[in-house]
Amino acid sequence: MHTTRLLPLLLVGVFALLIIPVDSGAQGSACGCSQQDKIDLDSRINQVTTAMKEYDALISEWETKEKGAGEPLMLNSTHRGNVQGSVGFRMSGAGDPNARAFDAVTDPACHITINPNATPCLRGALEDHEAVHKKACDKNTSSNPFIDWRSSQRVVDYMKEEKAGYQKELERLTKERDQQQKNCQKLTKLDPSMQRQLEQGKAQQERLQSASKRLESFGKSLN
Repeated sequence: MHTTRLLPLLLVGVFALLIIPVDSGAQGSACGCSQQDKIDLDSRINQVTTAMKEYDALISEWETKEKGAGEPLMLNSTHRGNVQGSVGFRMSGAGDPNARAFDAVTDPACHITINPNATPCLRGALEDHEAVHKKACDKNTSSNPFIDWRSSQRVVDYMKEEKAGYQKELERLTKERDQQQKNCQKLTKLDPSMQRQLEQGKAQQERLQSASKRLESFGKSLN
């Protein structure tokens, strides 16, 4: 085959290499290789683990209350607020102040809403958590939109459901962290695209400084 025939093929190969994006994330993981993703993961794992421990303590406490009352204690807005407040307080102390966090909710109509700003790294875990609530909602919800099915739920059962949601979230988060550790040889402090821009800017600045010094040296040689 003549060289002239090989040239177009070589050009196509080179062009293909140029347009293939550099993989900035860990293969098999929704998380990238950025330091920020690691901070987010570690922080959320700490928070979720703390939440599960708090639910264990609260479940034990409410089971004791039920035995004392001799009847099931049903969920209402006050009980739910107290439980969420207690767990939320513990979680806030377990999180990294530099970490990003995003909310998600399953409404009484069993619709899941996740913060649209949630990163791919954390979104999957939030989806897994809310899937637990949606499953419970689909099973128990009434066709009457004015009836909240949770009003007929025991406080203990509500807390067990919440713990199960955090358990699913923890499983996904742990998997993501393991994949990140496996596939990322080093973590970048910034998003790879921004990191490249900074590096290019720095290189350009160094070239300008070098050119300036050469001009200054040349000017001195003329004196």
